[in-house]
Amino acid sequence: MEQGLTLAVNGETFNIERAGVCIDRVRMVDVDQVLVFGDITLTPAAIAVLLRSDTDTVFLTARGRYRGRLLGPGGRNIQRRIAQFARARDERWVLDVARRIVAGKIANQRTLLLRFQREHRREDLAEAIGAMRRAAAALSGTHTLDEVRGLEGHASAAYFGVLGRCLRNPEFSFTERTRRPPRDPVNALLSFGYTLLLTTMEAAVLRAGLDPMLGTLHVAEYGRASLALDLIEEFRPLIVDALALRLVNRRELRREDFEEFIGEPDDPLVEPTETASPQPAVWLGESGRRVFFRAWGRRLRETHLYEPRGQTLTFEQILRQQAYHFARVVEGVDPAYVPFVSR
Repeated sequence: MEQGLTLAVNGETFNIERAGVCIDRVRMVDVDQVLVFGDITLTPAAIAVLLRSDTDTVFLTARGRYRGRLLGPGGRNIQRRIAQFARARDERWVLDVARRIVAGKIANQRTLLLRFQREHRREDLAEAIGAMRRAAAALSGTHTLDEVRGLEGHASAAYFGVLGRCLRNPEFSFTERTRRPPRDPVNALLSFGYTLLLTTMEAAVLRAGLDPMLGTLHVAEYGRASLALDLIEEFRPLIVDALALRLVNRRELRREDFEEFIGEPDDPLVEPTETASPQPAVWLGESGRRVFFRAWGRRLRETHLYEPRGQTLTFEQILRQQAYHFARVVEGVDPAYVPFVSR
């Protein structure tokens, strides 16, 4: 993340250099993913090693907006991609998968709210939980993707409408979900976490031999990783939202760990906001990103029961398993997509 650094290679290690001087070393075998924020240089030797080892390498702006990734030859399983595109023409199959994805997302959102409701017994939380239960029950009666998306929208509105009630740190508040750009620290945390979650899932989708651009719930659009977006829906509340609440409520982050500006930032590597606004845009500062990354690594390594295999796996492993599960559903090996739902 430190601007101006260089990633180089020395034998079986990556060297992190500042002005030609090595300041840190990491063994290649310990590296699963490289996230490059802003003005960072990768030497040709480092690029060659990353491509040869098929190490997922993601480029982001200095403040964490996704820019692209380093890709090798790509998925070689062309038959799987052909099957994926054939499935996309089956409207009943697409609708069924979309319903299941939304059902999983709503279930995990409700689980998060229920944990706080058991502790604090708030009427507004109870009302939101009830509204989400009704939206989930109505999914089985949907006949179009627009109806599914509408119910997902209703459930999310109820969820985000009370998510701020789960905050226990008076320095922070949350009233609504804002993005592109986020308008407050909690939204900045959510946006940053969702970006990292998406990069992790897109890598899993590519390794599974699928096309990340062709999903079910999300419309196929130019440049949009629709399938990766589909598959992170059930994990947003479990991994990102829960982590954001934990960091705020445990006071691991402070307001000074965030930066805000009005108008466009000076950093040319930061993506401009979509519309000019007098409201400040809020981003995690460098100190905040360091705190978040340490917590992010711990979160991905947390273990949970993965019922399809009857094993306890880390969240990172479960993300990969769900991508391969989707691939097996595409090929007809698994009968239907089953979202990962926390118990």
